[in-house]
Amino acid sequence: MTDMQVPHASAYGGCLIDADGRVLLREPANHFGGYVWTFPKGRVDPGETPQQAALREVLEETGYTARITGLVPGVFKGDTTSTVFFLMAAVGEQGAFGWETNQTQWVSLEDAKPLIAQTTSLTGRTRDIAVVEAIQQVMSDLG
Repeated sequence: MTDMQVPHASAYGGCLIDADGRVLLREPANHFGGYVWTFPKGRVDPGETPQQAALREVLEETGYTARITGLVPGVFKGDTTSTVFFLMAAVGEQGAFGWETNQTQWVSLEDAKPLIAQTTSLTGRTRDIAVVEAIQQVMSDLG
């Protein structure tokens, strides 16, 4: 996906979707920032492209090597960043994830909403539910 027009943002993340249309959520360690379930995301390291940053964050926070399959339309405002999310597919089995994550789970897009709703940050909760709804729209448009 090299011809993709990627909007500018202060952070980039990935939404892994499996063959059954489920999305991967992560539980941040100590529910950092009030997040109970969320998507992997983070800031760009020096010398990285947005795509490289998103793929790195997915690997670090979920243990999955992934490939980018598309873009979630929009720039999503959180408490401290604006984030662009890429649609991704896992490549291979899950490996170890880093200290920033307690656990991960695959859930349907509908089941993701009540999990995300547990987040105590109103801005973060609103953002992540908007991401789920944008993914649902993309999947609906694809048929």
